[in-house]
Amino acid sequence: MIMNMRRKLLTMVIALSALGVAPMSALADDAPKSYDGRLDDYVKPVTLDSGGTALTYFVWVGLGALALIVMFKDAKRSHLD
Repeated sequence: MIMNMRRKLLTMVIALSALGVAPMSALADDAPKSYDGRLDDYVKPVTLDSGGTALTYFVWVGLGALALIVMFKDAKRSHLD
Protein backbone atom coordinates (compact mmCIF):
# COMPACT_ATOMS: atom_id res chain seq x y z
CA MET A 1 0.00 0.00 0.00
CA ILE A 2 2.82 2.40 0.84
CA MET A 3 4.60 1.61 -2.44
CA ASN A 4 1.37 2.31 -4.32
CA MET A 5 1.06 5.71 -2.59
CA ARG A 6 4.69 6.53 -3.42
CA ARG A 7 4.14 5.62 -7.04
CA LYS A 8 1.05 7.82 -7.23
CA LEU A 9 2.88 10.69 -5.54
CA LEU A 10 5.84 10.35 -7.90
CA THR A 11 3.51 10.26 -10.91
CA MET A 12 1.71 13.36 -9.66
CA VAL A 13 4.98 15.25 -9.08
CA ILE A 14 6.24 14.36 -12.55
CA ALA A 15 2.95 15.39 -14.17
CA LEU A 16 2.81 18.70 -12.30
CA SER A 17 6.42 19.52 -13.13
CA ALA A 18 5.80 18.76 -16.81
CA LEU A 19 2.76 21.04 -16.75
CA GLY A 20 4.78 23.74 -15.02
CA VAL A 21 7.64 23.61 -17.53
CA ALA A 22 5.41 23.63 -20.62
CA PRO A 23 4.55 27.38 -20.49
CA MET A 24 8.25 28.24 -20.28
CA SER A 25 8.82 26.97 -23.79
CA ALA A 26 6.16 29.37 -25.07
CA LEU A 27 8.09 32.30 -23.56
CA ALA A 28 11.35 31.37 -25.28
CA ASP A 29 12.62 33.81 -27.87
CA ASP A 30 13.17 31.92 -31.13
CA ALA A 31 14.05 34.94 -33.27
CA PRO A 32 17.47 34.48 -34.84
CA LYS A 33 20.04 37.06 -33.77
CA SER A 34 21.61 39.07 -36.54
CA TYR A 35 25.39 38.88 -36.57
CA ASP A 36 25.87 40.77 -39.78
CA GLY A 37 26.98 44.35 -39.17
CA ARG A 38 25.80 45.47 -42.60
CA LEU A 39 22.21 44.61 -41.69
CA ASP A 40 22.43 46.66 -38.50
CA ASP A 41 23.99 49.67 -40.32
CA TYR A 42 27.38 49.55 -38.60
CA VAL A 43 30.15 51.46 -40.35
CA LYS A 44 33.09 49.32 -39.21
CA PRO A 45 33.21 45.51 -39.41
CA VAL A 46 31.56 43.59 -36.58
CA THR A 47 32.93 40.25 -35.38
CA LEU A 48 31.47 37.58 -33.12
CA ASP A 49 32.59 37.00 -29.57
CA SER A 50 35.23 34.31 -29.30
CA GLY A 51 33.22 32.24 -26.82
CA GLY A 52 32.68 28.58 -27.56
CA THR A 53 31.43 25.33 -26.12
CA ALA A 54 34.79 23.63 -25.65
CA LEU A 55 34.82 24.18 -21.90
CA THR A 56 31.43 22.51 -21.62
CA TYR A 57 32.72 19.46 -23.46
CA PHE A 58 35.77 19.29 -21.19
CA VAL A 59 33.52 19.39 -18.13
CA TRP A 60 31.32 16.58 -19.48
CA VAL A 61 34.37 14.44 -20.31
CA GLY A 62 35.74 15.04 -16.81
CA LEU A 63 32.43 14.10 -15.18
CA GLY A 64 32.22 10.98 -17.35
CA ALA A 65 35.72 9.93 -16.35
CA LEU A 66 34.86 10.50 -12.70
CA ALA A 67 31.74 8.36 -13.06
CA LEU A 68 33.75 5.54 -14.68
CA ILE A 69 36.39 5.69 -11.95
CA VAL A 70 33.74 5.40 -9.25
CA MET A 71 31.92 2.64 -11.12
CA PHE A 72 35.01 0.43 -11.35
CA LYS A 73 36.18 1.00 -7.77
CA ASP A 74 37.02 -2.19 -5.92
CA ALA A 75 34.16 -2.97 -3.53
CA LYS A 76 36.31 -5.10 -1.23
CA ARG A 77 38.67 -2.24 -0.47
CA SER A 78 38.18 -0.50 2.85
CA HIS A 79 39.34 2.81 4.18
CA LEU A 80 41.75 0.98 6.52
CA ASP A 81 44.13 -0.06 3.69
